[in-house]
Amino acid sequence: MITGRSGGREVSVTSRYRSRSPDLPVNPSETIEVRTADGHTLFADIREPQAEARGVAILAHAMFARRTTFTRPNDGNLAELFAASGYRTIAFDFRGHGDSAPAARDGGSWSYDDLVRADLPAVAACARDRWSHLPLVVVGHSLGGNVALASQGLGLLGADALVVIATNMWTRGHESSLRRWIAKRAVIEAFDLVCRRRGYLPARALRIGSDDEPARYMAAIVRCVREGRWTSDDGHDDYAAMTGHITVPVAVVSSEGDRLFCTPQCADKMVERVQGPKLLERVARSDDGSAPPGHMGIVTNRTVREVYRRVIAWLDLAS
Repeated sequence: MITGRSGGREVSVTSRYRSRSPDLPVNPSETIEVRTADGHTLFADIREPQAEARGVAILAHAMFARRTTFTRPNDGNLAELFAASGYRTIAFDFRGHGDSAPAARDGGSWSYDDLVRADLPAVAACARDRWSHLPLVVVGHSLGGNVALASQGLGLLGADALVVIATNMWTRGHESSLRRWIAKRAVIEAFDLVCRRRGYLPARALRIGSDDEPARYMAAIVRCVREGRWTSDDGHDDYAAMTGHITVPVAVVSSEGDRLFCTPQCADKMVERVQGPKLLERVARSDDGSAPPGHMGIVTNRTVREVYRRVIAWLDLAS
């Protein structure tokens, strides 16, 4: 067992090896269990780089998703690209997602704040304890990205750099298009109605993702949309304002094919207060010349990889 500290509190890590399942990559991985400060167990897969490690990259998944997002497709996935570039990767499941039970449909309940204050900091503490000599980069997709920004802004993460992919919060101030804003409000109000009736959002049944979200978590998203404020549940922490405390390099990756969830304009707005060096990368075409990917395809589409090679090269210069 390995112990570390998150927010001044101890976290524990148990590691074990397991045989590969169909949704894991070809190269062997170590699976670890990370215990958060509030007693939850998160599962994570560690993948070794193809050469000597130059850094550690934590891979934080999107809402309605799980850690295997980063290992799709089986050949040419994003985890492999970072490994080929010398990064040891840690892809983990936020609480209630993937192997980090209990799921929302089984009575699991958590808040957005739990992910910001406990889950991601615990994984970062694990990485620093095991490989304190290596730079730590957090690569977050959508939810994973805004959790990384909030946690870093609060001073709980301690990352050396962030890569935020298709990341934004749905507020009127970030959305310039009235038509898109009306669509976003309609989506959120529909989600809220379903949550009130079911007690959670059944993303899997609705075919909008692999993992459900509880009503308590969705309440924070609904509040953000209705009030236009990205804050903690108690209103004490203004996450948007605290991004102004971030001084490490932040790379932003967005796609012109992501027409509702996170347009490039919204992604850029998300980091406008960041004080550290910034790289704004917009995908206008896939590597093969085809149309730019959508919200999930920006991670899972194997024809969108050159942008990440540019990001990794930029991190080398900016860090």
